[in-house]
Amino acid sequence: MTAFWFHYNKPASAKAGHPVLTVHHKGACLLVRNIVCSVPVRSRQRNSQPRVVMAGRGNVRLAGDTAYIEGE
Repeated sequence: MTAFWFHYNKPASAKAGHPVLTVHHKGACLLVRNIVCSVPVRSRQRNSQPRVVMAGRGNVRLAGDTAYIEGE
């Protein structure tokens, strides 16, 4: 399992015309419409934007426009 964090992406949402979430995992920024998370997450405050993210440890898998975050 590796670290990940995700947040609402306001600029991408405005451009796309629908809500967009960004999942950061293994150095990549994945833009998705949905997240199905099966592992514990916690809020984390940051000094730069986005100010608050949800973070945890798990395996991220993409299927269409959905990120599935699962344990081992």
